[in-house]
Amino acid sequence: MKSIENRQRNGAFSLYANLKMSLREVTHQCGTCRFGEDPKTSVLDLNCRTHDVNNLYVVDSSFFPSSTALNPSLTIMANALRVGEHLLERLGCHLKSG
Repeated sequence: MKSIENRQRNGAFSLYANLKMSLREVTHQCGTCRFGEDPKTSVLDLNCRTHDVNNLYVVDSSFFPSSTALNPSLTIMANALRVGEHLLERLGCHLKSG
C-alpha cells in the first residue's frame, strides 16, 4: 500500500486488475498503436499515418489511449472521416460543397 501511496504523490499511478474477463469485456481493444509527433515514442502521426510506411493509415480504435466503457464505434467513424478528409487533401482532391 505504501508503494501505491508514493506513486500517487509523484503523479505516477497504474492499476492492474488480475481478473479473468470474458469476450464481452475485451471487444473494444484500445491503446495498441500510440500516436504522436515523435517516431521514437509513437507508431502513428497525428493523422493516424504510420511513421514508417508512407501510405499506411490506422483508423480503428487502436490509436485511442483507452476505452471509456462505452461503445467507441461512433468515435471510430468520426476519426475515419477526419482521416479520409486528410487523405483527400493529401491527394489533391477537392470536395464539392453544397
